[in-house]
Amino acid sequence: MKRGSTTEMGNKKIDTLIGQESSLTGRLESSGTIRVDGKFEGDIITKSDLVVGENGQVSGKVKARDITVAGLIKGELEASGKLELVPTAVVEGEAKMSLLVVEEGAVFQGNCQQIPKDQKDRGKALRIDTPKIQASPVPEK
Repeated sequence: MKRGSTTEMGNKKIDTLIGQESSLTGRLESSGTIRVDGKFEGDIITKSDLVVGENGQVSGKVKARDITVAGLIKGELEASGKLELVPTAVVEGEAKMSLLVVEEGAVFQGNCQQIPKDQKDRGKALRIDTPKIQASPVPEK
């Protein structure tokens, strides 16, 4: 795991990297972007994004803003933003997200639930008023 340095992945800054040759068990919390190219078993919680690389394997609970999967995730996922599965992705379990993108070739087995993007709208019932209609009698012919 890399700490205190950043790696660029496209336009995403990676703050924590679990490399291909690494295998970790436990709980990982961060406010920055996390990338998993090795194996991780446990909970991953970040206020930013999570990227699971093509060789990455995650088993457990995952919570992030945006989650991009190219490898394997088994467990519970929650993305307050977007969950994106690229063609090499395999996801098994329960997923909650605001937006789901599944590219051709990706595999998703389990249940998914769309959640409101704005937390303040979560759990709010929409008010639906009954329209008031005034009818006039139909004239006789």
